[in-house]
Amino acid sequence: MPELIFLDLEWNTTFYRNKAGERLPFHELIEVAAMKVEQGTGVMLDSFHSYIHPKASRKIESRTYRLLPYGREELRELLADAPGFLDLGPAFLRWCGKDPVFVEWGNNDVEVLLKNFEFHRLSFDADWKCEYFDLQYVYQKLVDGDLGCQPSLEKAVTDLGMETDLDFHSAWNDTYYTVLVYQTMLDRFEGMSLFHKPPKQKGLLPLWELDLGTYDTRWACKNRREVCQPVCPLCGQSLSAGRWIRTTPTEQVLRCKCREHRRLYVTVTAQREGDRWSGKVAIYKDAGPIAERYRKICRKIQEKNRRKEKKELERSGAYTA
Repeated sequence: MPELIFLDLEWNTTFYRNKAGERLPFHELIEVAAMKVEQGTGVMLDSFHSYIHPKASRKIESRTYRLLPYGREELRELLADAPGFLDLGPAFLRWCGKDPVFVEWGNNDVEVLLKNFEFHRLSFDADWKCEYFDLQYVYQKLVDGDLGCQPSLEKAVTDLGMETDLDFHSAWNDTYYTVLVYQTMLDRFEGMSLFHKPPKQKGLLPLWELDLGTYDTRWACKNRREVCQPVCPLCGQSLSAGRWIRTTPTEQVLRCKCREHRRLYVTVTAQREGDRWSGKVAIYKDAGPIAERYRKICRKIQEKNRRKEKKELERSGAYTA
Protein backbone atom coordinates (compact mmCIF):
# COMPACT_ATOMS: atom_id res chain seq x y z
CA MET A 1 0.00 0.00 0.00
CA PRO A 2 2.61 2.60 -1.06
CA GLU A 3 0.12 5.28 -2.19
CA LEU A 4 -2.76 6.89 -0.31
CA ILE A 5 -5.52 9.14 -1.69
CA PHE A 6 -6.56 11.87 0.72
CA LEU A 7 -10.15 12.83 0.00
CA ASP A 8 -12.55 15.59 0.98
CA LEU A 9 -16.00 16.34 -0.44
CA GLU A 10 -18.57 19.09 -0.15
CA TRP A 11 -22.23 18.43 -0.84
CA ASN A 12 -25.66 20.00 -0.92
CA THR A 13 -28.44 18.07 0.81
CA THR A 14 -31.45 17.73 -1.45
CA PHE A 15 -34.35 15.26 -1.56
CA TYR A 16 -35.86 12.71 -3.91
CA ARG A 17 -38.67 10.18 -3.90
CA ASN A 18 -37.91 6.47 -4.12
CA LYS A 19 -40.05 3.89 -5.89
CA ALA A 20 -42.31 3.66 -2.85
CA GLY A 21 -42.92 7.41 -2.97
CA GLU A 22 -40.94 8.15 0.21
CA ARG A 23 -39.15 11.50 0.31
CA LEU A 24 -35.50 10.77 1.17
CA PRO A 25 -32.41 12.94 1.67
CA PHE A 26 -29.57 12.82 -0.83
CA HIS A 27 -26.17 14.43 -0.27
CA GLU A 28 -25.39 15.61 -3.81
CA LEU A 29 -21.72 16.32 -4.40
CA ILE A 30 -20.77 19.84 -5.49
CA GLU A 31 -16.99 19.69 -4.94
CA VAL A 32 -14.41 16.91 -4.84
CA ALA A 33 -10.73 17.22 -3.96
CA ALA A 34 -8.11 14.52 -3.61
CA MET A 35 -4.34 14.26 -3.22
CA LYS A 36 -2.16 11.23 -3.85
CA VAL A 37 0.41 10.88 -1.09
CA GLU A 38 3.30 8.49 -0.57
CA GLN A 39 2.38 6.49 2.48
CA GLY A 40 5.75 6.23 4.19
CA THR A 41 6.91 9.82 3.69
CA GLY A 42 3.76 11.92 3.27
CA VAL A 43 5.11 13.40 0.02
CA MET A 44 2.37 14.79 -2.24
CA LEU A 45 2.49 13.10 -5.64
CA ASP A 46 -0.57 14.31 -7.58
CA SER A 47 -3.90 16.06 -7.07
CA PHE A 48 -7.45 16.19 -8.41
CA HIS A 49 -9.98 18.97 -7.88
CA SER A 50 -13.28 19.89 -9.48
CA TYR A 51 -16.60 21.51 -8.71
CA ILE A 52 -19.68 19.56 -9.80
CA HIS A 53 -22.78 20.96 -11.46
CA PRO A 54 -25.77 19.69 -9.43
CA LYS A 55 -28.49 17.77 -11.27
CA ALA A 56 -30.78 16.41 -8.54
CA SER A 57 -31.59 19.93 -7.35
CA ARG A 58 -30.67 23.31 -8.80
CA LYS A 59 -31.40 24.98 -5.43
CA ILE A 60 -28.47 25.31 -3.03
CA GLU A 61 -29.73 25.12 0.55
CA SER A 62 -29.05 28.12 2.79
CA ARG A 63 -27.29 25.79 5.25
CA THR A 64 -24.81 24.89 2.50
CA TYR A 65 -24.03 28.56 1.88
CA ARG A 66 -23.48 29.12 5.60
CA LEU A 67 -21.07 26.20 5.83
CA LEU A 68 -18.91 26.89 2.77
CA PRO A 69 -16.48 29.84 2.49
CA TYR A 70 -18.04 31.19 -0.72
CA GLY A 71 -20.43 34.00 -1.45
CA ARG A 72 -23.73 32.99 -3.04
CA GLU A 73 -22.92 34.41 -6.47
CA GLU A 74 -19.37 33.03 -6.38
CA LEU A 75 -20.58 29.50 -5.64
CA ARG A 76 -23.31 29.71 -8.30
CA GLU A 77 -20.74 30.70 -10.91
CA LEU A 78 -18.35 27.92 -9.87
CA LEU A 79 -21.08 25.29 -10.16
CA ALA A 80 -22.60 26.67 -13.37
CA ASP A 81 -19.39 26.07 -15.32
CA ALA A 82 -18.57 22.73 -13.68
CA PRO A 83 -19.04 19.24 -15.19
CA GLY A 84 -21.92 17.05 -14.03
CA PHE A 85 -21.32 13.92 -11.98
CA LEU A 86 -21.99 11.66 -14.98
CA ASP A 87 -18.73 13.01 -16.46
CA LEU A 88 -16.86 13.80 -13.26
CA GLY A 89 -17.45 10.48 -11.46
CA PRO A 90 -15.85 8.16 -14.05
CA ALA A 91 -13.00 10.66 -14.61
CA PHE A 92 -12.26 10.69 -10.89
CA LEU A 93 -12.21 6.88 -10.70
CA ARG A 94 -9.77 6.73 -13.62
CA TRP A 95 -7.53 9.19 -11.78
CA CYS A 96 -7.74 7.12 -8.58
CA GLY A 97 -6.60 3.96 -10.36
CA LYS A 98 -7.25 0.36 -9.41
CA ASP A 99 -8.06 -0.56 -5.77
CA PRO A 100 -7.63 2.95 -4.29
CA VAL A 101 -6.92 3.46 -0.59
CA PHE A 102 -8.69 6.58 0.67
CA VAL A 103 -7.92 8.63 3.76
CA GLU A 104 -10.54 11.07 5.06
CA TRP A 105 -11.15 13.18 8.16
CA GLY A 106 -14.21 11.42 9.57
CA ASN A 107 -16.03 8.48 8.05
CA ASN A 108 -18.71 9.92 5.76
CA ASP A 109 -17.01 11.06 2.55
CA VAL A 110 -16.36 7.71 0.87
CA GLU A 111 -19.89 6.59 1.72
CA VAL A 112 -21.35 9.77 0.19
CA LEU A 113 -19.15 9.34 -2.90
CA LEU A 114 -20.44 5.81 -3.45
CA LYS A 115 -24.04 6.95 -2.88
CA ASN A 116 -23.62 9.51 -5.67
CA PHE A 117 -22.49 6.76 -8.06
CA GLU A 118 -25.54 4.74 -7.04
CA PHE A 119 -27.93 7.70 -7.43
CA HIS A 120 -26.65 8.48 -10.95
CA ARG A 121 -26.69 4.75 -11.84
CA LEU A 122 -23.00 4.61 -12.60
CA SER A 123 -21.56 1.12 -12.21
CA PHE A 124 -18.08 -0.06 -11.30
CA ASP A 125 -15.90 -2.70 -12.91
CA ALA A 126 -16.62 -6.12 -11.47
CA ASP A 127 -13.21 -6.32 -9.75
CA TRP A 128 -13.17 -2.71 -8.45
CA LYS A 129 -12.81 -2.27 -4.71
CA CYS A 130 -11.57 0.40 -2.35
CA GLU A 131 -10.35 0.70 1.21
CA TYR A 132 -10.50 3.76 3.43
CA PHE A 133 -9.13 5.02 6.73
CA ASP A 134 -10.49 7.62 9.12
CA LEU A 135 -7.57 9.90 10.05
CA GLN A 136 -9.74 11.62 12.65
CA TYR A 137 -9.96 8.35 14.58
CA VAL A 138 -6.22 7.70 14.24
CA TYR A 139 -5.59 11.24 15.53
CA GLN A 140 -7.93 10.65 18.48
CA LYS A 141 -6.08 7.47 19.45
CA LEU A 142 -2.51 8.68 18.97
CA VAL A 143 -2.59 12.42 19.65
CA ASP A 144 -5.79 13.58 21.31
CA GLY A 145 -6.29 10.58 23.57
CA ASP A 146 -10.03 11.23 23.91
CA LEU A 147 -12.50 9.03 22.06
CA GLY A 148 -15.50 10.72 23.64
CA CYS A 149 -15.43 13.73 21.29
CA GLN A 150 -14.63 13.94 17.61
CA PRO A 151 -12.18 16.81 17.05
CA SER A 152 -12.77 19.01 14.04
CA LEU A 153 -10.05 19.27 11.43
CA GLU A 154 -9.60 22.92 12.40
CA LYS A 155 -9.02 21.97 16.03
CA ALA A 156 -6.43 19.35 15.07
CA VAL A 157 -4.58 21.79 12.81
CA THR A 158 -4.60 24.44 15.55
CA ASP A 159 -3.52 22.04 18.32
CA LEU A 160 -0.61 20.84 16.17
CA GLY A 161 0.57 24.43 15.77
CA MET A 162 0.04 24.75 12.02
CA GLU A 163 -0.66 27.94 10.13
CA THR A 164 -4.32 28.39 9.18
CA ASP A 165 -4.06 30.78 6.26
CA LEU A 166 -6.65 28.89 4.18
CA ASP A 167 -10.39 28.79 4.87
CA PHE A 168 -11.85 25.56 6.22
CA HIS A 169 -14.86 23.77 4.65
CA SER A 170 -13.44 24.04 1.16
CA ALA A 171 -12.78 20.55 -0.21
CA TRP A 172 -9.38 21.50 -1.59
CA ASN A 173 -8.24 23.33 1.56
CA ASP A 174 -9.49 20.60 3.90
CA THR A 175 -7.72 17.92 1.86
CA TYR A 176 -4.50 19.91 2.08
CA TYR A 177 -4.88 20.36 5.85
CA THR A 178 -5.59 16.62 6.29
CA VAL A 179 -2.35 15.80 4.46
CA LEU A 180 -0.46 18.23 6.74
CA VAL A 181 -1.89 16.53 9.83
CA TYR A 182 -0.78 13.15 8.44
CA GLN A 183 2.72 14.47 7.73
CA THR A 184 2.99 15.85 11.27
CA MET A 185 1.87 12.53 12.75
CA LEU A 186 4.48 10.69 10.66
CA ASP A 187 7.15 12.95 12.15
CA ARG A 188 5.85 12.53 15.68
CA PHE A 189 5.25 8.77 15.71
CA GLU A 190 8.12 6.74 14.28
CA GLY A 191 6.88 3.80 12.26
CA MET A 192 3.29 5.07 12.34
CA SER A 193 0.80 3.12 10.28
CA LEU A 194 -2.89 3.71 9.70
CA PHE A 195 -5.46 1.50 11.41
CA HIS A 196 -9.19 1.06 11.04
CA LYS A 197 -11.90 2.26 13.37
CA PRO A 198 -13.80 -0.64 14.97
CA PRO A 199 -17.09 -1.20 13.13
CA LYS A 200 -19.17 -0.81 16.30
CA GLN A 201 -17.92 2.78 16.60
CA LYS A 202 -18.82 3.78 13.06
CA GLY A 203 -20.65 7.08 13.20
CA LEU A 204 -24.21 7.61 12.05
CA LEU A 205 -24.81 9.68 8.95
CA PRO A 206 -27.09 12.59 9.95
CA LEU A 207 -29.79 14.10 7.78
CA TRP A 208 -28.14 17.45 8.40
CA GLU A 209 -25.33 18.91 10.52
CA LEU A 210 -23.73 22.29 11.13
CA ASP A 211 -20.65 23.58 12.97
CA LEU A 212 -21.85 26.31 15.33
CA GLY A 213 -18.54 28.06 16.05
CA THR A 214 -16.86 28.75 19.42
CA TYR A 215 -18.34 30.11 22.65
CA ASP A 216 -17.28 31.11 26.17
CA THR A 217 -19.39 28.41 27.86
CA ARG A 218 -20.14 24.80 27.02
CA TRP A 219 -23.77 25.09 25.98
CA ALA A 220 -24.00 28.69 24.78
CA CYS A 221 -24.30 27.34 21.23
CA LYS A 222 -27.85 26.23 22.07
CA ASN A 223 -28.93 29.86 21.72
CA ARG A 224 -28.37 29.65 17.96
CA ARG A 225 -31.59 29.74 15.93
CA GLU A 226 -30.71 26.45 14.20
CA VAL A 227 -30.71 24.78 17.63
CA CYS A 228 -33.53 26.45 19.57
CA GLN A 229 -35.88 26.55 16.56
CA PRO A 230 -35.07 23.33 14.66
CA VAL A 231 -36.72 22.52 11.35
CA CYS A 232 -37.09 19.17 9.59
CA PRO A 233 -34.26 18.73 7.02
CA LEU A 234 -36.62 16.65 4.86
CA CYS A 235 -39.52 19.07 4.46
CA GLY A 236 -38.51 22.34 6.14
CA GLN A 237 -41.39 22.32 8.66
CA SER A 238 -40.81 23.51 12.22
CA LEU A 239 -40.34 20.67 14.68
CA SER A 240 -42.34 20.32 17.88
CA ALA A 241 -39.94 19.46 20.66
CA GLY A 242 -39.86 18.20 24.23
CA ARG A 243 -37.01 18.75 26.67
CA TRP A 244 -33.27 18.59 26.20
CA ILE A 245 -31.61 15.58 27.81
CA ARG A 246 -27.90 15.55 28.61
CA THR A 247 -26.82 12.06 27.56
CA THR A 248 -23.02 12.44 27.95
CA PRO A 249 -20.81 15.21 29.39
CA THR A 250 -20.47 16.66 25.87
CA GLU A 251 -23.80 15.72 24.25
CA GLN A 252 -27.38 16.92 24.65
CA VAL A 253 -30.28 15.38 22.73
CA LEU A 254 -33.72 16.74 21.89
CA ARG A 255 -36.42 14.37 20.63
CA CYS A 256 -38.64 16.16 18.14
CA LYS A 257 -41.66 15.44 15.99
CA CYS A 258 -42.34 16.40 12.39
CA ARG A 259 -45.92 16.21 11.10
CA GLU A 260 -44.78 14.40 7.97
CA HIS A 261 -41.64 12.52 8.99
CA ARG A 262 -42.53 11.75 12.60
CA ARG A 263 -39.78 11.33 15.16
CA LEU A 264 -36.39 13.02 14.72
CA TYR A 265 -33.48 13.58 17.10
CA VAL A 266 -31.51 16.83 17.39
CA THR A 267 -28.07 16.49 18.98
CA VAL A 268 -25.72 19.22 20.18
CA THR A 269 -22.15 18.25 20.97
CA ALA A 270 -19.56 20.46 22.68
CA GLN A 271 -15.77 20.24 22.37
CA ARG A 272 -13.30 22.17 24.54
CA GLU A 273 -10.85 24.30 22.59
CA GLY A 274 -8.46 25.96 25.04
CA ASP A 275 -10.55 28.20 27.30
CA ARG A 276 -13.53 28.15 24.92
CA TRP A 277 -16.03 25.60 23.58
CA SER A 278 -16.95 24.68 20.03
CA GLY A 279 -20.39 23.31 19.19
CA LYS A 280 -21.99 21.19 16.48
CA VAL A 281 -25.65 20.44 15.83
CA ALA A 282 -26.99 17.47 13.87
CA ILE A 283 -30.42 15.99 13.11
CA TYR A 284 -30.96 12.23 12.80
CA LYS A 285 -33.86 10.08 11.66
CA ASP A 286 -32.53 6.66 12.62
CA ALA A 287 -30.53 7.72 15.66
CA GLY A 288 -29.43 4.25 16.83
CA PRO A 289 -27.22 4.56 19.96
CA ILE A 290 -28.12 8.26 20.32
CA ALA A 291 -31.79 7.36 20.73
CA GLU A 292 -30.91 4.55 23.12
CA ARG A 293 -28.87 6.91 25.32
CA TYR A 294 -31.78 9.36 25.28
CA ARG A 295 -34.33 6.72 26.30
CA LYS A 296 -32.05 5.37 29.04
CA ILE A 297 -31.60 8.77 30.66
CA CYS A 298 -35.35 9.50 30.33
CA ARG A 299 -36.14 6.27 32.18
CA LYS A 300 -33.74 7.22 34.97
CA ILE A 301 -35.33 10.68 35.28
CA GLN A 302 -38.83 9.18 35.36
CA GLU A 303 -37.84 6.67 38.03
CA LYS A 304 -36.24 9.41 40.10
CA ASN A 305 -39.39 11.54 39.84
CA ARG A 306 -41.57 8.58 40.88
CA ARG A 307 -39.42 7.98 43.97
CA LYS A 308 -39.56 11.68 44.83
CA GLU A 309 -43.33 11.76 44.41
CA LYS A 310 -43.71 8.65 46.57
CA LYS A 311 -41.65 10.20 49.37
CA GLU A 312 -43.69 13.40 49.27
CA LEU A 313 -46.92 11.42 49.48
CA GLU A 314 -45.57 9.36 52.39
CA ARG A 315 -44.64 12.53 54.25
CA SER A 316 -48.13 13.93 53.72
CA GLY A 317 -49.76 10.65 54.76
CA ALA A 318 -51.60 10.35 51.46
CA TYR A 319 -49.63 7.38 50.09
CA THR A 320 -51.14 3.90 50.18
CA ALA A 321 -49.36 0.81 48.91
